[in-house]
Amino acid sequence: MKCPYCGSARIEEGVSWGKASESGNVGLKYDAGVFSGVVQAYSDLCLDCKCILKTYIKDDTNKNWSHNPGSLGSV
Repeated sequence: MKCPYCGSARIEEGVSWGKASESGNVGLKYDAGVFSGVVQAYSDLCLDCKCILKTYIKDDTNKNWSHNPGSLGSV
């Protein structure tokens, strides 16, 4: 894979998104009945120009994806 912006082949693939102080939920939010969940997100990163080339999940995509902003449990 090459970066479409700078042409570099130095791509770090599958970098997982972290959590702020390991206490928050970061990722794509979905509704599961009365509960909500977050799916872990991953990105491919160009190590030269620092561009995020692609962001994706590895989980099943057959979910009721939330389009509402905010953290889990917020209204």
